[in-house]
Amino acid sequence: MAAGLGLAACTSTTPGLASTSTGSQSSAATSNGAPKVTSPKNLKAIADPCQLLTPQQLQEIGASDPRPDKTQTGEPACIWQNDNLRIRLVPYTTQGMDSVYANRARFDNSEESTINGHPGIRFNKVGMSCGVYVGVADKQVFSADVGVRRDVKPEYKDRCAFAEKVAGMVLSNLPPAS
Repeated sequence: MAAGLGLAACTSTTPGLASTSTGSQSSAATSNGAPKVTSPKNLKAIADPCQLLTPQQLQEIGASDPRPDKTQTGEPACIWQNDNLRIRLVPYTTQGMDSVYANRARFDNSEESTINGHPGIRFNKVGMSCGVYVGVADKQVFSADVGVRRDVKPEYKDRCAFAEKVAGMVLSNLPPAS
């Protein structure tokens, strides 16, 4: 993850989605300040990153044309893009929020966030894009990176809130860790 973390971060006040926070996640934290995941999920249960979002969710957010992708370090990823939107999801199944926090200095304008009770970091909020890393378990995290090409939906205006909405959808599709 350290070599492959390329995310963008954001903050939202949309009820039920995400909010910027500075430690309300849990009193437990790693040595570098990363919050512990208190309700772990199993990211490894969905092997194909293009299956992290359901067809209904993709329709709701206006995404289409899934395409398998890989990170610079060879991690599997998926990209959905059309004339209006680009979404890239990358699951990291061997590294957690501790790795994100250790590399946080590499992210422009990063902010702590909470997505559906899970710790997150908004990153690289630049122009029409924003990304978020979300802790799923102690050694599992994923990134949701959003680029808006045209503001055809009101929810596209706040790119970071939209990235967190996408991340929340992914979380809703993951089973609890056993």
